[in-house]
Amino acid sequence: MKKMCRILACVGILLLTACTASTNSSTQTTSTSVTEQKKETPEPKETVSPEVMEILRAYNKLLDNIDAYDFGMGDTVSDYVMYGIVYLNHDIPQLIVEKFYNAQFIAVAKIFGYDPETQTCIASDAVFQIDSPSQMRLSPSETYGWFTLLQDHKGLVYTENNRSTHEILRCELLTWEDNQLIVKEITKMELNSLPKEPKLITLGINDRRLLE
Repeated sequence: MKKMCRILACVGILLLTACTASTNSSTQTTSTSVTEQKKETPEPKETVSPEVMEILRAYNKLLDNIDAYDFGMGDTVSDYVMYGIVYLNHDIPQLIVEKFYNAQFIAVAKIFGYDPETQTCIASDAVFQIDSPSQMRLSPSETYGWFTLLQDHKGLVYTENNRSTHEILRCELLTWEDNQLIVKEITKMELNSLPKEPKLITLGINDRRLLE
């Protein structure tokens, strides 16, 4: 009888140990599943304020009529057009538009701003010559223009560079203040000290994703 009681006690202990292990395993699996779900949840998209959306819609309409603006090429029709959104101050975004003229081996850029009070787009007077694929292939010039976007909405830098040595010959800091483009010449040392974005993103004029 005593032997039988010992056997039953041992069986009871084994069953209790198995149940405890099963419960711990289930709890661990549930915890792991919740953790995995948290990892897979996508980050919420950055919301755009109604004021910025109003500006982007205005730029969208501007691109529809971009040929009405003077890019310094007279009546010459461009082969294709690129655009990008840049912040030249902390308040509102600006629009940069690049036009490419393959036959003339020329590409030029112009910057536009927006006045929230009058709800109108403003075209800057300056036109910047930039590098173009046709110029690089068929008629390389001694110099070429290049834009560098700065971090933290600090502006845009336009540089004129030597094509052979890539030496910077001229640097200009572009900012937008009081509804106008401000162009300030800076030194190479000042340029090197400014934090820069990896690249300036531009898209073809028919791809309006940057304005959505």
